Amino acid sequence: MAPHRIDILRQLPLEPMEYCRRWVPDDPNRNHRKACIHAIAAATGLSPNTIKDWGHDFCRRPRYVLHLLRQADLINQIRKLAAEGAIELPPDFLEE
Repeated sequence: MAPHRIDILRQLPLEPMEYCRRWVPDDPNRNHRKACIHAIAAATGLSPNTIKDWGHDFCRRPRYVLHLLRQADLINQIRKLAAEGAIELPPDFLEE
């Protein structure tokens, strides 16, 4: 059986800047880089100070982070679909 498209997508790396473009809204009252750092920290479990050391465009990030961010991206998409009612979670699933 051929792999499902989701399984293929799950294996594709996602760069930190792309994750920020998708999930960190532009807010003129907030520093966008700082917001990106905190979003990446929340998605990966890493310290914001560690992420700051990756450089201005996060080019010095470890390779494994690209896969953590892809997983976080997919979870964010599922959350968005669930909030819109486009998918249904099991009835005994814990609600936020």
